[in-house]
Amino acid sequence: MSRTSRRWPRREADARVGTLRLHYAAWGPRSAPPLLLLHGGGANTHWWDWVAPRLAGVFRVFALDFPGHGQSMWPRLPRYRMQDLVAAVVGFAKALGIRRIDLVGHSMGGKVGMLVAARRPRLVDHLVIVDATPDVAADGLAEMRRIATRPLRLFPTRRVAAGAFRLIPPETVASPARLRALATRSAWCWGRGRWSIGPDREFFGRVVPQVAWPVLPRIRCPTLILRAERSSILSREAAARMRAVIPRASLLEVPDTCHHLTLERPGWVADAVRRFLADHLPMQAMPDLER
Repeated sequence: MSRTSRRWPRREADARVGTLRLHYAAWGPRSAPPLLLLHGGGANTHWWDWVAPRLAGVFRVFALDFPGHGQSMWPRLPRYRMQDLVAAVVGFAKALGIRRIDLVGHSMGGKVGMLVAARRPRLVDHLVIVDATPDVAADGLAEMRRIATRPLRLFPTRRVAAGAFRLIPPETVASPARLRALATRSAWCWGRGRWSIGPDREFFGRVVPQVAWPVLPRIRCPTLILRAERSSILSREAAARMRAVIPRASLLEVPDTCHHLTLERPGWVADAVRRFLADHLPMQAMPDLER
């Protein structure tokens, strides 16, 4: 069985980055080139569960839970600036002994990827920006601040907690079955009869977004911008401007998708990433993927 046809299981592990224990998932052989997936704000590694296995084998795929998200530690002094999230990515690579890496970031993870690539050019070989904007959306930030005013809710069972799961933004064409699976995987146990859904509430109140336009010309690595056709986050005009400003950028639009395209067309996304990173791979290791 070839490395590309084998089914690689998801493995869970933790890395120590400064004072934080950061959780991550991994797929694929240790000998393969490293590829790091970065989720969006309020999400977790499970947003990549339908993309990562399609990339594993040819790559050693990692998905990182940002501080305060998923199963990573919540900072005792809640600080969720973009520079803190950049430091988490750089520190994670250092903790695992990774000197060069390819980054794929969705939404907030895409903006973090932009900043890492601009500030640490010797670390990033290739960058894929998945429906992420360099801007700060005032309405989106206001919604996050509203969420922050609500106390953390605890539920008696995983199933009840999963029932409170919501996407932000809510528009999606993902299948109900996939959304139910994601909701179940995104519920965390705090002890018997105590389940929660979502990240540290302080994240929504303390996250400090950053306009990334000024740093885009400093991204020197090859960059792929994936825009969802029906995106409410990244406009066609902004995507075209990003392609013009980033020196080695290309742009693809993913058809029939909303912002959560990693859940909606994971095969399409994985295929686009594979083809973009084809210089890592022999041509015979580039099979067509199911869309």
